[in-house]
Amino acid sequence: MARILLIEDNADQAFVASRFLERAGFLVAHQATAATGLESARAGGFDLIMLDYGLPDSDGLFTLEQLMPLGIPVVLVTGRSEAQLAVKALQAGAANYIVKDSHYLGKLPEIARDALARIAAKPLDLEPVKRVLNPADSLEDFRYSVRQALLPMVQHFRERILETSFSDAVSELEKTLESAEAVLDEELEALDQLLYEQLSRALQPQA
Repeated sequence: MARILLIEDNADQAFVASRFLERAGFLVAHQATAATGLESARAGGFDLIMLDYGLPDSDGLFTLEQLMPLGIPVVLVTGRSEAQLAVKALQAGAANYIVKDSHYLGKLPEIARDALARIAAKPLDLEPVKRVLNPADSLEDFRYSVRQALLPMVQHFRERILETSFSDAVSELEKTLESAEAVLDEELEALDQLLYEQLSRALQPQA
């Protein structure tokens, strides 16, 4: 059962929002300020954070920036309808964005399920370690590059196997390995080029 941290200073709205989410099968914890919300988020155990923009001790975008390093998806909830704010929130890493219109409370469970589903379905984004290979590089240097590129995948799998069923973790690992293939292909191409250049120099007639 997914756990949601609701950071909302309006007690009435927080109560109703919690009831909607709990009826949809979520476990909900509520905090009324950015400071207490951050403290709870850092303590861990949450699958999703629903963050109000207009908090008494901070604005939502600043709090969002502080939450991002924790790796928990965040949905920004606000009474402001400016499109520019929505864009800034998404650019800052928010999983989604919802405006407090007259129907927003009933939409929260759907928004939560959508955010969690998209995060779960997204393979880990592995980027090759960008290194410039040169003749001084050894095989161990190359192996180090590959290990560094694959390290996020290993860490992700270890975390997920503690959070979900083994079969789900394996399924995520299989998706991530597809991304890892691209990393390995790029590193192997770089190694092939390096070996070719070293071999060419070795075969050149000595002056």
